[in-house]
Amino acid sequence: MRQLLPGLLRSLGYFATMLLLMFGCTDPVDPEFRYQTGLVYIDAFASNAQGSSYVEIYESDQNYGRNIITFLGGAQVRFVRDNGSEVVPLRETEDRYIPPDNFSIGPGETWSIDVVLQDGRHYQSEPETAVEVVPIGELRVAYDPELVYVSDYDRRVPGHRLSVTLSDPADTENYYLWQFRSYERLQYCQICYNYSVYRDGACFDPYPGSDGPPLQPYYTYTCEQSCWQIRYNDKVELFSDAFSNGTVITDHPAADVLLYQKQNVVVNLQQYSLNREAYRYFKTLKDLIDNNSGFNSPLPAALLGNLYNPDNREEYVLGRFTVAAQSGAEVFIERLSLPEDQLEEPTFAQAEEYGSVPDPMATTAPCQEGPYRTSVAPNGWRE
Repeated sequence: MRQLLPGLLRSLGYFATMLLLMFGCTDPVDPEFRYQTGLVYIDAFASNAQGSSYVEIYESDQNYGRNIITFLGGAQVRFVRDNGSEVVPLRETEDRYIPPDNFSIGPGETWSIDVVLQDGRHYQSEPETAVEVVPIGELRVAYDPELVYVSDYDRRVPGHRLSVTLSDPADTENYYLWQFRSYERLQYCQICYNYSVYRDGACFDPYPGSDGPPLQPYYTYTCEQSCWQIRYNDKVELFSDAFSNGTVITDHPAADVLLYQKQNVVVNLQQYSLNREAYRYFKTLKDLIDNNSGFNSPLPAALLGNLYNPDNREEYVLGRFTVAAQSGAEVFIERLSLPEDQLEEPTFAQAEEYGSVPDPMATTAPCQEGPYRTSVAPNGWRE
């Protein structure tokens, strides 16, 4: 599992909006906002599913006048159970911290996190207890050529909607959150633009400052082995059983998978059971994302989550540590024959040409494992 709101919380625009809402003026007539640097954002998740827990740490910053967030590496990060009865250190990867591969939590267990940044700043979370898993009963898929409006395209775009049916337990309050990962087969594992070529793991200009042989604007390099591109949800999908406690919840929308590429896709849907506090936090995020709150709304205190600096209780710490029980399901979706155009511009093959590039010529590139691609075939993939 990737971070809970992968595309969203990592995006500069969204993070900046969150900061502006929290620290800007909230005058109801003429609001003025300012961007704050040096604010720490921690997105942390502990789950019962192995390989699905993580911690990500960012800090707001500016670079040449642009508001950005920077991943903070070099931190000491630990999951702590029952105030110290078990301590699990996390290791740093590309842009997140992850526990051992076999780590998982159990129902009723209480966990917190402890983070010490490279510069000595210290952050902890309030303890949180895992709730019981509620399984997905049925997963359905429906295609819609006008699935949802996307502002980037200024129109309704095609895609598949995933909906779930589940039996809601009657004896407890239940809160649900859905996210997904989708896997599409990659044709090119490297594309070098700006008249560059691929050598020794990177793109470079083979003739800097000289009049070499004419080059193409870009070159494509096929994958050396099977490789899949990973995408993540960019919406918050939530549900509370306040008005349906103990009933069978039928065909509830759980995910929108847009037609970025006309490639077959496997979608791995995760359903998380949350406690009330976690639900309130993510509901606030959803309201902000959906523009339901607006810039003139009161301070969204829930955004402060359950994190704090034990050495400075006055410091604002954005984000949250969430303990959640996960159930999941996969579905393979055939999309090659859909009549609508894909959203992303297609990339046409442009191989290196003999005599115009330095020897030895390259035609392939490896599948670089990471959060956005993998060489491991996803569960449910069909050839």
